[in-house]
Amino acid sequence: MSHRKLPPPLLAALMLCSFHTQAQIYRWVDADGQVHFDQQPRAGAEVVEIRPQVVERERHVRDSEAAMERLTDIRAEERRQQRNLLAQQQRQRQARCADMRDRLARFEQRVYWYEEGADGKRVEVSNARVAEAKASLRQQIAEQC
Repeated sequence: MSHRKLPPPLLAALMLCSFHTQAQIYRWVDADGQVHFDQQPRAGAEVVEIRPQVVERERHVRDSEAAMERLTDIRAEERRQQRNLLAQQQRQRQARCADMRDRLARFEQRVYWYEEGADGKRVEVSNARVAEAKASLRQQIAEQC
């Protein structure tokens, strides 16, 4: 989900409208002829009408803001893709670790190991080769998991 910011002119207009609805400005002139403004009404004070002004920004400013927004969206998408990739790699690593632990458990359960010889017949694997394979698997688990 993408969160977008309000365009600055719209935001300024909303702020001015909300200011206008929340507060009244009063103008009065004191005995010395000096003009004062306040939010509190006084005798002889008149309400000042506040009209919001919309300031049109130059085209290059609008283009720059649009480019910045596109860049922000692109970077957010890149971060999302990176998180997904890291999560996928984490799941793959966990699956590899589970497989290695399962193979190590099978090593511990068997007494004899066999492999297929050159002639296609079963040949018993030496205990030294089994021990080397177990040690190698334990090392891989220690390094990768």
